[in-house]
Amino acid sequence: MTADTAPETSHERYAALDLGSNSFHLLLAEFRDQRMVRLHTDRAMVRLAEGLDSERNLAPEVAERALEALRRFAPVIQDLPLDNVRVVGTNTLRAASTHADGFLEAAEAILGAPIEIISGIEEARLIYSGVMAAAEGTPSLRCVVDIGGGSTELVRGVEKPRLLQSINMGCVAFNRRFFESGKIDASKHNNFVRARRAAQAELQELQHMADDALVMGASGTVKSVARVLNDGELLPIQRDDLEKLAGRVAACKTVEAIDLPHLNPQRRPVFAAGLAILHGIFRELDIQQMHISPYAIREGIVHDLAGRAAGGDRRADTVTNLMERGEIDPDQAKRVANTALQFLGQLNPHSLVAQRRLLHWAADLHELGLILSHSSFRKLGAYMIEHADMAGFSKSEQENLAYLVRNQRGDIKVIQEHYGFHPGNELLLCLRLACIVHRDHVDRSIDSLQLSADGPGFRLEVPERWLHENPAIEDLLALEVECWEDKNIKLTLKQT
Repeated sequence: MTADTAPETSHERYAALDLGSNSFHLLLAEFRDQRMVRLHTDRAMVRLAEGLDSERNLAPEVAERALEALRRFAPVIQDLPLDNVRVVGTNTLRAASTHADGFLEAAEAILGAPIEIISGIEEARLIYSGVMAAAEGTPSLRCVVDIGGGSTELVRGVEKPRLLQSINMGCVAFNRRFFESGKIDASKHNNFVRARRAAQAELQELQHMADDALVMGASGTVKSVARVLNDGELLPIQRDDLEKLAGRVAACKTVEAIDLPHLNPQRRPVFAAGLAILHGIFRELDIQQMHISPYAIREGIVHDLAGRAAGGDRRADTVTNLMERGEIDPDQAKRVANTALQFLGQLNPHSLVAQRRLLHWAADLHELGLILSHSSFRKLGAYMIEHADMAGFSKSEQENLAYLVRNQRGDIKVIQEHYGFHPGNELLLCLRLACIVHRDHVDRSIDSLQLSADGPGFRLEVPERWLHENPAIEDLLALEVECWEDKNIKLTLKQT
């Protein structure tokens, strides 16, 4: 196990909560001699995707069902440090995030922790991390398949993922699309066959994902099919057995008529939809056998959290890669980061680790857009950050980074606030001041400067001699005062 998956020796506890489209899953775990020990698990079959209407609003009864599950989970995580807890929302919350303000706020209040809406690619990465944590034997090429309630993730890799795909099809979504009437074998058409064909259509051009790879399946749909086929055991799924099961389910008149051994009654309503997707994957990717992983996204989250604690934060690697691809001047990034953090230390000595990290990464990436344009580099850099597949980052973290990079100088653009931690004025001011100090890419000490809070505003004390030595900066600071005035925030510049 490498440093970015778990610390060498740690008995700290970590909690992962996956707010999936079909079910919510909680995992509490700790590491003992590099081995993850599961201390507590819980799940609730919420079927969040069922509550999402055509306008992407979440039905009140489904939202309440979800909140009730979170009330049950909350005591397990509330005594843990926030850095040891990660709550992620996947496909349904990705779709509903701008239309479910009340739900997210209520959920965060219950849990006492922020909810991170993650991209499909980040979901796939975490799934692969979890599956690999349980993988045995020598490293080999693998294809991991995870069918969720709203999306299906496919990942191809060895020790690390090489190709990640998130496809907008899941057992709850397909159930609404093809089996909402409850009928399977209708008089004019077979809904199971229609669902399987639709899954195959989504997989076109992805047939290579399983080539020459050991195929592994994870999560609820795959496990439920494996148990039905293997007398309740999580043994590999064979192609011939799956074909027979698909034929048997396709011959049923209704979803309610499905009667299979070892099928959890809670899984029955979405079983036909999930099986149709899995059947389509087997056919389109020409899979003959699929092994079953006991781990999935929750275990991946826990390993990711433990890796961050051990200094192997995947997000830092992502920022480094972006800096290299964007040909960012590392010396300028470093001097701006150091100065911005020094300003933050003056302004708020008790700032959170998450704030300092975000400020550092914003400084690292503040010149990202220069590779494309000098005149519009802030806007382009922010766009690249917000829309890139940034491994380890949630959508809100990317939006916060983009906000800081976009507003590093010039007029401060007001944008809609995001869920979770918002960068706020403190971090933005520290970054802007650092960019002013080092606008000419020159090392310059700010030891004699002092930034502090001044009521609802800020005060920057600057020695007159320092300003005399840096006349261009004096003009830039005067403009900075005007920029904050336009935002109705007072920045006082005092010469000492």
